[in-house]
Amino acid sequence: MKYRPWWVLGLAAICTLGHGGQRADDTAAETAIRAALAGWVDAANRGDYKAALAVWAPDLIGWAPQGPDDNYEREADAAKLPAPKPVRTTYALTINEVIVDGSLAVVRDTWTQATTREDGPDQVSTFRSFEVWRRQPDASWKISRWIDGPMLPAPKQ
Repeated sequence: MKYRPWWVLGLAAICTLGHGGQRADDTAAETAIRAALAGWVDAANRGDYKAALAVWAPDLIGWAPQGPDDNYEREADAAKLPAPKPVRTTYALTINEVIVDGSLAVVRDTWTQATTREDGPDQVSTFRSFEVWRRQPDASWKISRWIDGPMLPAPKQ
C-alpha cells in the first residue's frame, strides 16, 4: 500500500473541525446556562416564581442541607402561590465554574441570600451549590440535579 500523506492531513483536518464545532456548542451552552441562572435570580428577586420555573427540568431532584428533596412538582406548586409583597428574600449569584460536555453540564456557584426582617437586622447567608444541567429536547438547558452545601460562616468584620 502506498503512503499518502494527504489522507493523514485530511483526517486530521476533519477531526479538528469536529472538535472546533463541539467547542462552539459548549461555549453556546455555557452562555445559555449563565443567562438562565441570571434570569432565575432576576425572577426570584422580583417574586416571579412562575418565571423562575424556567431553569428546572421535569426530572428535577434537588438536595438542600435540610428539609425534603426538591422536585419539579414542588417548585411548580410553590410558583402557584402569590408572591409576598414586598419580596423579603433576594439573591446574588457568583458562578465559579461551568463545565460543558455534550448534552451535560456541571455548574459550581456561590449564592448569597439576604432576608429582610422586621424584628431585627437583615439576615445575610452564603452557601455553595453544585448543579447538573441537561440539554432538553427543545435544545434549552435546564437543571436536572442540584445539591446545596451548608451555610458558610459569616465573614469576620
